[in-house]
Amino acid sequence: MIGSLKWWTTVGALGGLLSAAGCGTPVRMRPGPDYAAMGGAAEVRGDWDTARRDFGQAVLVADQSGWPASQRAAMHYDYGRALGVTCYYTEAERELSLAYDLDILTNRYRYPALIELARLSLTQRRFAQSAKYFGRALATLDRIDASRHAPFAYVEMLDDYALALGGAGDAEGAARIIDRAAKVRASLDAADQRQATSRTPYGTRCGKVAGADESTPAAGRTR
Repeated sequence: MIGSLKWWTTVGALGGLLSAAGCGTPVRMRPGPDYAAMGGAAEVRGDWDTARRDFGQAVLVADQSGWPASQRAAMHYDYGRALGVTCYYTEAERELSLAYDLDILTNRYRYPALIELARLSLTQRRFAQSAKYFGRALATLDRIDASRHAPFAYVEMLDDYALALGGAGDAEGAARIIDRAAKVRASLDAADQRQATSRTPYGTRCGKVAGADESTPAAGRTR
């Protein structure tokens, strides 16, 4: 499922997690379109509105078909990101929080959802909330030595964390994180610096928000 590759890639790069194929209980797929793959393809094209709708359908399929929590987490994660990019912020926070809760149930890595919640809050200038999420994610990333395993993604997160701290009025904390980021950045080689950004472009594809013809997944349709 292409759309979930970002979730698995993020976890794999930072935590050495095995691919989705080796995780959880095998699922008998329900006949019909592969909405997760369709959403992933739309995301690659930059068509976030279509990605949001497809990922929303993927969530419905995963939840209604009784998929393992680990795979449902990936679906809610992708849907939450697409909602945030298209400016459905409240719904995005709900879906990313669900992804986090599902990861807790399976004792899996929780920081991908925390990082996305932090960046979603940062986009909305909710600086204190963003800094709180970043701080929780950083504690886990430091335990798994992420600065060595995925330095580019790590330094991008530090840069965003510093912005959140500064916006929240913690200039001293922001300065400490900026210093940490500078030290990691100095160690990046050419290959690291050519990597694609790990940032989700929240708030950049707003279009028509909360239109009258759209409803929540609980009603059988998706935003």
